[in-house]
Amino acid sequence: MNNNLSNVEISVQELKLLVNTLTKSVALSLRKRYTWLGVVAGLLIGSCLTLAIISLTGKNTDKITETTQTLLEKSQETLSELKQINSKISRLAHTTHGLNEKKQTDNKMSVSTDVVGKKTSAPQDIIQPGIYIVYVHYTNKENKKLMERLSAFLTHNGLRVAGIQKVNYHNQDIRYFHDEDKEGALLLQKHLTEFITPFTSIKNNNIKIINLSSKFPNAQKRALELWVNF
Repeated sequence: MNNNLSNVEISVQELKLLVNTLTKSVALSLRKRYTWLGVVAGLLIGSCLTLAIISLTGKNTDKITETTQTLLEKSQETLSELKQINSKISRLAHTTHGLNEKKQTDNKMSVSTDVVGKKTSAPQDIIQPGIYIVYVHYTNKENKKLMERLSAFLTHNGLRVAGIQKVNYHNQDIRYFHDEDKEGALLLQKHLTEFITPFTSIKNNNIKIINLSSKFPNAQKRALELWVNF
C-alpha cells in the first residue's frame, strides 16, 4: 500500500512539473507571437506612413511646380512690361535731349542776335575821352581858381588836362588839328557847357569849334586847345 501511494505522489509531482513547463512554453510562445505581431504591425504602419508622405510630397511638388510656373509667367510678363517702359523712357529721353539742344541753339542764336543788334544800334565810333589831351587857356587872372575847377571837372569826365595857361585872348573857342579829332572837340564843348551852366555870372558861353588841320598838319594828334574869356 505504501508503495502505491508513493507512486501516486510522484505522478502528481511530475504532473505539476509538466503543467508548469507547458505554461511557461505557452507564455513564451505568446510573447514571441506578440513580438512578431508588433514588428509586422510596425512595418505595416511605417509603410502606410511612407506612402502617405510620398503621396503628400508628390502633391506638394505638383503644387510647387504649378506655383513656380505661375511665378515664371508673371516674371516674364513683368519683364516684358519693364522693357516697354524702358523703351518709352529712352524715346522720351531722346526727345528731351533734342528739345534741350534746340533750346540751347535758340538761346545762342537769340544771344547772338541781341549782341549783333546791340552792336548795330550802338555808335560805330565810341568816343573814349582818355585819348584826348586838353590845353586850357584863359584871359582874366581872376578866373585862375575857376580854371582849376574846370580842369578838375574835365579830368573827372575822362579827359586829360595837360596844363592851364594865362593868355591875352578875347575870344572863346575849341581848336583841333586833325579831322578825326572833331568828335573829341565836340565832347570837350559838351563838358564845358555842363560846367559853366550853373554859373549865372558867365554870360558869354558861346564856344566855337575851329578846325586847324590845314594850318597845322604836323600838330600833335588827339590834342585839343580850349580858349576862354569869361
